[in-house]
Amino acid sequence: MMTNQPELAEPLLAATLSATPMMVPPEVPSPVRAEAEFEAERPGSPAAPVAQAKTKKIEEIAAPGKTKIVVTLGPAMEGGDVIRRALKAGASVFRLNLACVERESALKAVYAIRSISTELRRPVSLLLDTRVSTGQGIDTPVLTDAEWADIRFGLECGVDWLAIPAGRNGEPARELRRFLAGEKRSNIGILARIEATAVPAALDQVIQDSAGVILGGGPSGGEGPDAETISAWSLVVEKCATFRKLAVIAVNSQADAAAALAAHPDALLLAKEAGSGPDPLESLRLVGSLILREEARVCPGAPAAVELATERDRTVAAAARVARETEVEAIVILTREGDSAALCAALRPRHARVFVFTPDARLARSLCLRYALEPISMPFCARLEATVKAADRILRERKYLARGASVVFITETIEKGRFVTAHQARAIA
Repeated sequence: MMTNQPELAEPLLAATLSATPMMVPPEVPSPVRAEAEFEAERPGSPAAPVAQAKTKKIEEIAAPGKTKIVVTLGPAMEGGDVIRRALKAGASVFRLNLACVERESALKAVYAIRSISTELRRPVSLLLDTRVSTGQGIDTPVLTDAEWADIRFGLECGVDWLAIPAGRNGEPARELRRFLAGEKRSNIGILARIEATAVPAALDQVIQDSAGVILGGGPSGGEGPDAETISAWSLVVEKCATFRKLAVIAVNSQADAAAALAAHPDALLLAKEAGSGPDPLESLRLVGSLILREEARVCPGAPAAVELATERDRTVAAAARVARETEVEAIVILTREGDSAALCAALRPRHARVFVFTPDARLARSLCLRYALEPISMPFCARLEATVKAADRILRERKYLARGASVVFITETIEKGRFVTAHQARAIA
């Protein structure tokens, strides 16, 4: 029975919002036109020139590495220019660490991130880390009042992920999940923080009770983590893949990052705040280059422990196998729920890029944290053919893929009240 759950309203946040002439922007708008406009472009349609005139140029962004990068917001990250540069340099997720940043500064950064995400028409995920820094409060059985205050602030900001202590057996995550369900915010992901030097005995329970884990490694010098830490990273990442949960490793140095990449986590979290100075994004660029270099050198195989229990699972696995064996340029997933995309990420696709189209903007943002996935928010049409056409158009307009590129499409349709997953190899039209 929880006794320390406060109301969502918070005077400090209310005062900050009222004193700040801004509001957090709404969901990222869909990057394509409505189905009616695609119908208007059929050959011979008199509406075709009008529809074509509405097409806007979409800013190009370089292909990211498959391992995602979580950037901790720092003193230089309130400005839109630095946020934009961070996105172009490979950032997928921004972390608000309320142990190190004031709430007013955090709110300004959130506004800048959401605004630029809307402008670029690119989903960007937000992770809020509660006041207790990684590694502290591991054995705390319940969330503290200070952590609840941070959680409420995160909900007001519209974050996609909440990072909290794991506790001994995952009870903090269960406590928070009950609270989010009561607030009808169950779509916010919960990440449990654990230390590689203090992995809880009930690790499986912790992983299953959360959406994933954030692994710390303790203070690190220039030589990188020790063998025990590296072994713990590999163990936890493998278990997370088995349960199709996220594994994020917090790193403090280039040596940390290089060692962590050997475990093939979903993401690396740059624990140090993005600083000021002539190049506040230097660490981001160095880690981004390291990821691309390591992924070009070593290609992970699919974790054998991932269970394929359903027809959908087997279909997605078959599509991933076809993509791996034929070395197609991309896997394209059309999904409303995200399960197919999560499994594809757990299977650690090798060469192909993985584009995930979904009509759910929040789902698109949450998928930004998963290995290899490049989510795109797009409304689905009533007809599958029109939806596929819309996806083809986006891939071409953003110059992700050229016409004729070989891809494996994974589609989900509703037949007789249930989802039916299928895959086919085809070329971008």
